[in-house]
Amino acid sequence: MYATREDLEDRFGAAEIANLEAMQSKPEAVKRALQDASEEIDSYVAVAYKLPLPKTPSTLERVACNIARYRLYFQQPTEEVEKRYESEVNYLKRIADKKAYLPILDDEEQPTGELPQQAPATMPIGTTYRGGMFADDILNQMPDLK
Repeated sequence: MYATREDLEDRFGAAEIANLEAMQSKPEAVKRALQDASEEIDSYVAVAYKLPLPKTPSTLERVACNIARYRLYFQQPTEEVEKRYESEVNYLKRIADKKAYLPILDDEEQPTGELPQQAPATMPIGTTYRGGMFADDILNQMPDLK
């Protein structure tokens, strides 16, 4: 899992987590909410990265806490809780689309994982491009833009 009960309490306070837990019908509601949050995160991260991750980035701990908190507000989440949840899901979608980079470090504290795809380099008009779809003889038949 990406976060623990202690992480939730550090971020939102022990009193709030205890109140949310008291409203639940199941005794292990916090544990289940954290598990659900981890599975939701995995469903997005697995698109761009190989699981399990070598180390959990602190960003995923934050995401897991916000998602778990949202899930604990099972009846009526506050506007702030709902906005945080939506923001985290949008962040996860950007990771899956490779528009956001997840800062994963290995045991030697070196970056691992895939980098977001870079946009293709552009070339000035009139330059010769080898390796494209058209050969030079076809490109030479096209009109000049000068």
